[in-house]
Amino acid sequence: MLRTIFVRDTGGNPLSTLEIHKFAQVTDANIKFGDLTVFVGPQATGKSLILQLLKFAIDRSVIARHLRENGVEWDPTKKFGLLSAFLGEGYDETFSKDTKILWDGKSLLSDKAQRTAKREPNVFFVPAQRVMTMSGGWPRPFSNFEGGDPYVVRQFSQNVLEQFSRGVGRGGATIFPQPDRLKAPIRKSIENSIFHGGQLLLNSAGGRRRLVIRYPGHSKDSTVELPFLEWSAGQREFAPLLLGLYQLLPAGRIAAHQTYKWAVIEEPEMGLHPLAINSVMLLAFELMHRGYKVCISTHSPYVLELIWAIKTLQKSDSPRRQKAVLDALAIESPALKPLATSLLDSNINAYALTYEQFNHKCTDISDLDIESADPIAAGWGGVTSLSAVVSRSVARGL
Repeated sequence: MLRTIFVRDTGGNPLSTLEIHKFAQVTDANIKFGDLTVFVGPQATGKSLILQLLKFAIDRSVIARHLRENGVEWDPTKKFGLLSAFLGEGYDETFSKDTKILWDGKSLLSDKAQRTAKREPNVFFVPAQRVMTMSGGWPRPFSNFEGGDPYVVRQFSQNVLEQFSRGVGRGGATIFPQPDRLKAPIRKSIENSIFHGGQLLLNSAGGRRRLVIRYPGHSKDSTVELPFLEWSAGQREFAPLLLGLYQLLPAGRIAAHQTYKWAVIEEPEMGLHPLAINSVMLLAFELMHRGYKVCISTHSPYVLELIWAIKTLQKSDSPRRQKAVLDALAIESPALKPLATSLLDSNINAYALTYEQFNHKCTDISDLDIESADPIAAGWGGVTSLSAVVSRSVARGL
């Protein structure tokens, strides 16, 4: 029997809880979402599924409206109908009579999930398949996908497309860098680690708009514009992520989006060098500083190392711990001291999804204790296990 236990965040508010029992590859999971919640684990263990269920839990009535507006139908007599349409093709057979999915103790499989709402969504979702949303440097509209494709992929592509209709990149304006869009240290970190002096903008040559990166040419006043498929893999992964997050990081003095409260980023490290991963994590931490609850799935040891550093410094009473956070982020600018302060005050949880034969486990590894008796916790969900194997092998061979 599932039982909801409310845990409170650092501000005294109850943490939202998602409970899953016998659904798809997840046997049992009880997840409490903090200011930052991180999921690790091998492929196909349920990280993406859990994050999509979070989106469904908060925005399901909005999702129902969007799907109907785009001609997607499901059987309203089936309690799994809407959720199956949301997750995409192949999930019909993963439900059983024992399946339970609860959000703060309330079932997500009730008839209420079929109703629609006119409100705007509260969860902004950046999927791992974000590069697939770009066709030759231009995002695909929602209706351009197959009906069985995951909702989060289709909606993310539509969200990026709508950025351009709102004027981003219009008239040849630079999309990145924009001096009024991000704090200077974060913008500089992205310039140095990802674009290396290039400018992201729209090219309208031949009557067709597409994203390009413009670099200075070898001769004076000359430039070179690289189309999407000629970018590095990391640039192709990062550009749609940045365009999506622009909605949560508006230009000017507006701190946050009016309706989005959550940001989900799947595998922010895809295609990126650790220096660039650090830049992406600065964006994630900036989202937290602006009041969003952030959820991340990752395979990157570096992401967990940053989180371990922050959680360790949270336990310190040293007057230098704020500077130590910035040092860990490779940032010296005093402009980010408020960000460091907010990180030290944040509630950060981490979960490892693992599988053992037919039993998939969800383990709370929030302490990130490398000396834990539980090998899943000690190995940070397997992220550091192979490094430990290599180290022990070398030690035995010396």
